[in-house]
Amino acid sequence: MDYVSTRGSAEPANFRSVILSGIASDGGLYVPENLPRFHSEEIASWSWLPFDELAFRVISPFVGGEIEGVALKRMLKDCYQGFDHRAVAPLQQIGPNEWVLQLHHGPTQASKDFAAQLQSRLVTHFLTPPSQAVVIGATNGDTGLAAIEAFRDVHNVKVLALYPRDGVPADRLAGLMGSSSDHVQLIEVSGSFDDCQTLVSKVLRAWPVGDVLPISFNSTNWVGVLAQIVFFFHSALQLGGGVRPVGFSIPGASFAEIYACFIAQKMGLAINQVIVSTNTNDSLHRFINQNSYSTQEVSHSLSPSMDFSLFSNLERFIWELYDRDGSTVQRLMAAFEDSGKLSIGNKQWLQARMLFDSYAVADEQVKAEMLTLYKEAGTAVDPQTATGALAARLHRRSIASPMVTLAQLAPSKSSQLLAELNMWKGDVTAAASLSVDHLVLSKGDIDGLSSFIRGI
Repeated sequence: MDYVSTRGSAEPANFRSVILSGIASDGGLYVPENLPRFHSEEIASWSWLPFDELAFRVISPFVGGEIEGVALKRMLKDCYQGFDHRAVAPLQQIGPNEWVLQLHHGPTQASKDFAAQLQSRLVTHFLTPPSQAVVIGATNGDTGLAAIEAFRDVHNVKVLALYPRDGVPADRLAGLMGSSSDHVQLIEVSGSFDDCQTLVSKVLRAWPVGDVLPISFNSTNWVGVLAQIVFFFHSALQLGGGVRPVGFSIPGASFAEIYACFIAQKMGLAINQVIVSTNTNDSLHRFINQNSYSTQEVSHSLSPSMDFSLFSNLERFIWELYDRDGSTVQRLMAAFEDSGKLSIGNKQWLQARMLFDSYAVADEQVKAEMLTLYKEAGTAVDPQTATGALAARLHRRSIASPMVTLAQLAPSKSSQLLAELNMWKGDVTAAASLSVDHLVLSKGDIDGLSSFIRGI
């Protein structure tokens, strides 16, 4: 299978090149030239498969024969060995035809483990010594921790994580600081997560070290989408054998999960609604609801993993809406990078609205929903999951179809808030205050970042 750039002017690449990359040479993101498509009968025949076998059926067409089937099966089985639930991603019922998909049973208790664990194994397979790479990305905690854990024993790869000065939860910041080593480099940016993302994008476009490969650990790398397509097949098979239509509510902690859901539907899965839920940082809600997407000043909320306004995978989605027209995407993204604003054609927006709805949830609504789920379903969830569950209940189109909310973070990551709401009986551990030497950059300091990379 060949991969092309969303901006249309980069040379096609194979799966190996896409995995060992940051972004395409023209600044776009790699996407498969053609999507595999499955008949409903074939999907239904997968109902009995364990998670790793299902992942093989979904993922193998994207590999294009570049990894032998036996080796890929072994790799996928190994990916989920560190997960602490036999089902890997179990479903929990929270109401009539309402479900939560628990994606937080991995090593760092976040859904980011799915992509990170797969990425580390693919990179290890393709990047043979003496070749070296830097896995680089922006994080507000969870993505960086997942990448650090996944690449812990990959000796020819260093991890470079940029994080914002404010907005990283204390426990995640302590985790990042505790992982700092010669193998892991941390950079604090005096700005927002959006500023970190912008710096990473710029340095990937002008990588300063010729003999070291740059690999993105954010979902600009295709594996960040690929690993998550499996979620939706798994849920639909559990709740209706892959034939019964299913809806999904996805908290907008990145656009990768949202785009992966859209791709799953295009591959033949019966999905009849996607609800995108945001907190007060509602740029995605405004895009879906009003066709008006723009960067904005980020405010802090109860769900800090959703406190940003730049979503790189939106570019892949727009490429699909414009029938894979790279030149149009190039023009739209150039205008967005200049102005910070983007609207798509009315035809494309209406096409998106056929499947997508959205809702922005305030912090007080989040607290109320957390209490409701605890009292009425006996379930403790983190604020991010509560955001998705409330949006699902208020905006589902059909009560006859199962509605699944993605639970991307373990409740224990919000133990302090849960304890304040009298919903947590376990230990509430304060994050350690650690002092670790690390680089501090001002936002936009691409020269400083490039200089640091040359030094590692």
